[in-house]
Amino acid sequence: MPSLKERLDERITRLRARRPIFDHLMRMVEHFGNVKGNLQAGAVTYFAFLSFFPILALAFFVVGYVAKVYPDAQDNLTDALTGVLPGMIGNADGQISLKAIQDSAGAVGLIGLAGVLYAGLGWLSGMREALLVMFETPQREQPNFVVGKLRDLVSLALIGLVMILSVAVSSVIARFSRELLDLVGLGVGLAPLLQVISVAVGVGASMVLFFAIFKLLADPEVPRPSLWSGALLGALGFEVLKQLSTFLIASTKSQPAFQAFGIALILVVWINYFSRVVMYAAAWAYTSTAARTIREAQAREQEAIEAAAEGPIGQFVVPTGSRSFVRSPKAAFAAGAGSMLAVIGVVRRKRG
Repeated sequence: MPSLKERLDERITRLRARRPIFDHLMRMVEHFGNVKGNLQAGAVTYFAFLSFFPILALAFFVVGYVAKVYPDAQDNLTDALTGVLPGMIGNADGQISLKAIQDSAGAVGLIGLAGVLYAGLGWLSGMREALLVMFETPQREQPNFVVGKLRDLVSLALIGLVMILSVAVSSVIARFSRELLDLVGLGVGLAPLLQVISVAVGVGASMVLFFAIFKLLADPEVPRPSLWSGALLGALGFEVLKQLSTFLIASTKSQPAFQAFGIALILVVWINYFSRVVMYAAAWAYTSTAARTIREAQAREQEAIEAAAEGPIGQFVVPTGSRSFVRSPKAAFAAGAGSMLAVIGVVRRKRG
């Protein structure tokens, strides 16, 4: 009689055959485990925590100049940070004070900017290495130190720009939807609809952010639709995290370690959750049907190339009149050795 485990495995196998979405989910989990996704997220968490405050100081330093041209830039940055770090931004105890960071950013100066920049780019390098592992990207030639840091700086600027623009667009859409419903007298009655619109817009903004992270940092050989599907999963997971942020932060504050480490502990926990969402989203994109089909086709093509390359070495075609026959290397060597011995025998007889 089959054991419980065997019956369960058989049922899962049948379910995977009937439900492609379930099969995709199982492949994602298997790939996440095979490449040690939790370890990758842990490495990203370490570098992200060390880079967090330098990146914030750098962001406010740059936005301080941008605000002279675009006055709403600082408000959009604050909204973006509040959306990414819900419940952690403010002036209360156990919260991150943006005013203190703004004051320190103003004192950074051009000389200190280099140090802040170097420290802040550690998160980007850690995230890139983790995503390269998740997408099993072949080893590429790495640029020198200066070029590598410039590349990271451009990627960081683009990701920050995408985040701020997505938040700005989300705010405009949410405000426009609210004003439109108020205009037709449905603002109060359709308040739940506004909440749905707000969540949908937030998911769309996060989706663009995840896609930008995948494309700019790893640029994997994965079809664009697969990357977008991974970005959608990441955005949904991140939205769930934001909705549960109050519970997560409250549970962290109840830990005895919070009394010793304060907001730093909450920040580490939150970054780790976010990093895991990114790794799972990457695994989902990598294990999509389209991505697997491309990899299987590339593997067959590589096998055909290797087989064709081994063909002429593995056999010799010797013409005999109008026909030809195939000899192995051993047969060819034996024939050559026999011919050489015959020649030596003839020469000796002539000398004798």
